[in-house]
Amino acid sequence: MLKLNRVDKPASLAEIAYNALRESILTFKLVPGITYSELKVAEDLGLSRTPIREALLRLSAQGLITFLPRKGFELTRYKKKDLEEVFELRQMLEPPLLKKITRKLTDEELSKLAAELEVQRKAAAEDDTFTFLESDRVFHNLLYEFGDNIRLMRIVENIQDLCYLMGAYALVTKGRMEASIYEHEFIVKAMKGKDPEKAARAMSEHLEEIRRAVLENFTDQFE
Repeated sequence: MLKLNRVDKPASLAEIAYNALRESILTFKLVPGITYSELKVAEDLGLSRTPIREALLRLSAQGLITFLPRKGFELTRYKKKDLEEVFELRQMLEPPLLKKITRKLTDEELSKLAAELEVQRKAAAEDDTFTFLESDRVFHNLLYEFGDNIRLMRIVENIQDLCYLMGAYALVTKGRMEASIYEHEFIVKAMKGKDPEKAARAMSEHLEEIRRAVLENFTDQFE
């Protein structure tokens, strides 16, 4: 019997369109308050309207865009209630998660967290917001990964991009990037000390500080 490596299938056009549009939202190339035409987006990406429509339906299901009948779509305008719901969910999930994983973390897992802290310090020194946000996403995702709960990770995947956008607004507050690194360091220190209660409390306080910073910078997209 032949032993051949499986050939990776190319991404579908809908997947390509989704990735391109999602990246444009997360890097603020698409901005709130503007109505975008599906036809124009299709022309800009060099794709037909069918994969664009599929991509937009997926983004709509994630809560990132809102369809406007006979007009096109716009970025979703989040209300304070949306923000509060997201942080309420994170408070319900992340502190208990740290209680679960803190005592059993391996040196290798702690090293992965430490590596992301280094990325964040470098990004802060260079005032590189987007690198910092990506590393912040990785940092929190690692914690979920260490929890080894697939269903929990699926719940979190549904709000990750919204958390990313909220994180970007939080970083408008002067010194917030450095404060976030300090909070991450405190969390990791508690985990290294095998103190579940302290780690959970540190995470809860970290999430509250992010929420407070986002509220301070409520703008047109969060109204």
